Amino acid sequence: MKTMANPIRRRRNGSSTIEFVLVSSLFLVPLILGLFSVGFGLIRAMNGIQLTRDVGHMWAGGVDFSLQANQNLMASQLAQGLNIVSNSGNVTGGSTGNGVVVFSIFTNLGNSCPTCPNANHIVLIRRVVVGNHTVFTSAYGVPQSTLINAINGDIANYSSDISARADNFNNLMTLNAGEIAYFTESYFTAPDLALPGLFPGLAMYSNAIF
Repeated sequence: MKTMANPIRRRRNGSSTIEFVLVSSLFLVPLILGLFSVGFGLIRAMNGIQLTRDVGHMWAGGVDFSLQANQNLMASQLAQGLNIVSNSGNVTGGSTGNGVVVFSIFTNLGNSCPTCPNANHIVLIRRVVVGNHTVFTSAYGVPQSTLINAINGDIANYSSDISARADNFNNLMTLNAGEIAYFTESYFTAPDLALPGLFPGLAMYSNAIF
């Protein structure tokens, strides 16, 4: 004699399955999305670090990033996937894109000019900004805008204007009298990877000294 399954029990089993799927989706879906966002964020962060090292080495080797052709090369090929936009013929950056690269040259004046106001100070002697300057400003040397040569980024009167001082560079590297340091900084964001309430997106800073 065959017995029929209890229809009430079958309905309960079906309801439990549906409840399990719904509850699991509330945790698993955000978890999976979060893992993808963080994973892609880490990949871009590594790309940003590698870019900083590569262009920093090029900067120290004599590649002039005040030239439009070199800015275009960096933005279109070296920084692929980071959405950095080259400038429009200037050395102070633009206001579009998700990243910026700041190229600087420092020196310690020492006693080479004993009567100069910046004697025995580290000073910024050149700065070129490529990309969106609104997302980041270097904390190492903040010269007056009137001192920056709009064509090549050279800093005028760096031996006498105190705004060219960058003594806090010693926190990164000891620079003795007469020495020169080539410094590259980058800052990138990734708003496209943001997940409200889970992952704010990438905000990554790196630097390289040569």
